[in-house]
Amino acid sequence: MDKRKTEAVAAFVKNNSWLLLMLLAGIALLLAPGSRTEKTGGNGELSTAQEQRLSDALSHMRGVGETKVLLAEKSGREQGYSGAVIICAGADDPAVRLRIVDAVSAFTGLGSNKIVVEKLIS
Repeated sequence: MDKRKTEAVAAFVKNNSWLLLMLLAGIALLLAPGSRTEKTGGNGELSTAQEQRLSDALSHMRGVGETKVLLAEKSGREQGYSGAVIICAGADDPAVRLRIVDAVSAFTGLGSNKIVVEKLIS
């Protein structure tokens, strides 16, 4: 760029800094993940509405008990999940684990190889 163009750009930035700031804020909001509904639990954890719904449903299944759910969202513009971790009190029982995997698979569309079920430590 020659000197006049550089000066013109500098003057524009100086005179319209608020406009540029608003533009950057708008871009940041557009790029922020919009599918996460932040919900703070009792210990300050953030979870999505889907994680909470799934956790509530699983905890009402026979033998599952207290449940924590973590869903990994696909990156980029893809919709859906790339994996799930379920931590629950009843994970010692293989039949409970199988029912959990089936339920999570039905809810998320994930295959059983993308779902991990682990024992909740009291």
